[in-house]
Amino acid sequence: MTNPIAGKPALAASLAVMAVYASLDAPLYAPFLLVPVALATHFFPKSVQWCILGALVTAIGCHSLLGGKRDVSTAGDAPASACGNIEAVLPRGNGTAFIIEIGYEANADAGKEGAPRRVRITEKRDLPKLPEPGDSICYEAKWYPVSDPTVPGAFNTREWLKSQGFAAYGKFVHWNAWKGKWIPERSFYEFRKWIKGRFEEYLEPAETGLLLGLLAGDRSGIPEALRNDFQRSGLVHVLAISGFHVVLLAGMLMVFLKATRLPHKAASILAIILLAAYVPVTGGSPAVQRAVLMFAVPQIGLLFERPANTLNSLGVALLFILLPKPSELWNPGFQLSAAATAGILIGNAYNPLKNLPESLQRYKVWKFIEGFAISPTYVTLCATLATSPFLIHHFKTLSPFAWLGNIVVVPAISWGMQAGLFALLSPIDFMRETFCNAASFFLRLASLLTRTLSDSAQASVTVGPLGPSILLLLSCLFLVFPLYRKNSVARFFCVFCLFLFSGIFCFQGYERLFKPTWSMTVIDVGQGDSILLRTPGNRYILVDTGDNDRTDSGKDIIVPFLHHIGVQRLDALVITHPHKDHFGGAASILRMFPVKEVWTNECSGSTTGFEWMNVLDEAGERKIPLRTIKRGFLWKENFFELQAVHPKKLSDAGKECRDLNDGSITLRASGLGRSALVTGDLTIAGEKEILKSLAYIKSDILKLGHHGSKTSSSPQFLASVAPQAAIISSGRRNKFRHPHKQVTNRLDSLEIPYLNTAKNGTVTVTFSADTIVVETMLSP
Repeated sequence: MTNPIAGKPALAASLAVMAVYASLDAPLYAPFLLVPVALATHFFPKSVQWCILGALVTAIGCHSLLGGKRDVSTAGDAPASACGNIEAVLPRGNGTAFIIEIGYEANADAGKEGAPRRVRITEKRDLPKLPEPGDSICYEAKWYPVSDPTVPGAFNTREWLKSQGFAAYGKFVHWNAWKGKWIPERSFYEFRKWIKGRFEEYLEPAETGLLLGLLAGDRSGIPEALRNDFQRSGLVHVLAISGFHVVLLAGMLMVFLKATRLPHKAASILAIILLAAYVPVTGGSPAVQRAVLMFAVPQIGLLFERPANTLNSLGVALLFILLPKPSELWNPGFQLSAAATAGILIGNAYNPLKNLPESLQRYKVWKFIEGFAISPTYVTLCATLATSPFLIHHFKTLSPFAWLGNIVVVPAISWGMQAGLFALLSPIDFMRETFCNAASFFLRLASLLTRTLSDSAQASVTVGPLGPSILLLLSCLFLVFPLYRKNSVARFFCVFCLFLFSGIFCFQGYERLFKPTWSMTVIDVGQGDSILLRTPGNRYILVDTGDNDRTDSGKDIIVPFLHHIGVQRLDALVITHPHKDHFGGAASILRMFPVKEVWTNECSGSTTGFEWMNVLDEAGERKIPLRTIKRGFLWKENFFELQAVHPKKLSDAGKECRDLNDGSITLRASGLGRSALVTGDLTIAGEKEILKSLAYIKSDILKLGHHGSKTSSSPQFLASVAPQAAIISSGRRNKFRHPHKQVTNRLDSLEIPYLNTAKNGTVTVTFSADTIVVETMLSP
């Protein structure tokens, strides 16, 4: 079991360091991490044991001095007015961000300890002259609020501040700056501006932004739609400067240096120096550091005529990254980069293609197929298996098309990068223009292929959620599986994991079968509506999709939430009525998530607004059937049914769709002796129609109509529903002042308790035969 690591002291030491850091930051997992390390070390040679011991002592010292998981900072940790020095200038799509180190005096005046703090402040205006890294600045800033997430799976601002080491982030009110001392970042900043200037003469802004991101790590110019396409198709690693870029540049660099007829040793030393300088130019991400170190270690070994093992080189790179910065262990970029590299290196050692008969390998057709399709697919498979536990933990998704993208998109990106690099180095304008045109062709081809892959609703598939212990076992299983044939301990572990996972799966199935539940989740999408119904059979129906004015609720809130809770497909997407605060996120959901049907009312057919037509076109393009819902519609499964109590048929109503709110689809969900009523923006006029119909609407939970507006929730309607609790979906400090005081007073007088997403965040109500459990994100 330990033989693959025993001869690689740096790799063994790096694994021990990671186990120690994880145990110190998460003591609950210490026995499961440190005991295997101690047992494995017992079988290592003495030299490796001493190496591990030295690494452990160093790791404990680094962790105690430098800290592991840093405390989360909030906006209160930095003064609104202060002076400091500019560390970095980052062009962004919404302005220019400045990373500023506040001086000791400013923190002391704010009542904090006299230690410098870093803040991130954005200049929204497009000014002709901006400060540069190293300059001094005095400013007044408006800090953005730092609050807890209100939707499970949503972006966590506190964690982002923590990962970046910022005390606060905000925007400038005003500032004064003056020339300061030179720092290396100023030269790197000027170099990035020079690269941009070389490209923008001959390329479109989007192509310039893409090349600048690929070569210099500045992704501010890449259009958001293109970034989303790369993310959904599982190719977002191509946009981030990573090992792929470093390997490509290192190869080209060695070709250039050898063409100068430099001695091999001199070329290697110069290549190491140039790549080391490239690290801070790109921002110094862990993936870049790892790739450069892995290039440098074998080159240095060759200088001393001591060949280096690639896995041991990975261990050296991990030690150099982790020892000075223990918190990097929890960086998703570091985890994915290290796991992908390890997976490819381990997989290469067990590559089944190496055992093919020599007679087959002589055929040119086979060599072409192997080089173009089979080998890239195998490498992608190894990288995907190695990174899947981290992808599931952080994003709850995997991309089935990533292997295809690596075959067809990555070559186009690499050719575009090479053409861009030649354009950058071309001394003659004609040559620069020619190479820029070539780069434009390959980058457009890559963008088109990526868009084609990402257009499928299956481009990103939900996996999980799975607990950390299961993912830890899964990671160990991937590592041990190659030894299954040769080692009895490995066989026992694989069989044990198989039985354990089977047992967990059976237990979960047993709970769903014999202890069925269903739930209603009112998602906090601000001033809008979005309600997710989960049936006892784990089928999902989404009612409304929020707005897309300030933020696209579908892309930024609802889809991450669906991934987070493990939803793989929506059986129905219901749009109660075509108002933008109810369908704004629908187009993004249809584009990014598998949907079986779309349910609308009859009035939706006569609505001709551009954004609503875009939703219908998106559904039509993906061949998603539309179903018209009216009173009497019934959708059933075991222990659960969903009934439409409004609106009635237009021909029976005898009037046009003058007020879309009047015709809001109203659904009554019931099962296991419990029920909930979902009303959209139903008005008092619509409530009267329901009461006239004598439909049975008594329910345990009521989702209040029209965000708590006084035009809804009449006393008669509330008395007929007689809910045990009501839920209001409204935005914080909304301009309509929802919920209206008349409505809340009415609920208080009827002794109906209520929750508001503006105060409580996302509200989930779980129904079983015995109980109704209400959970909120922000308060009990």
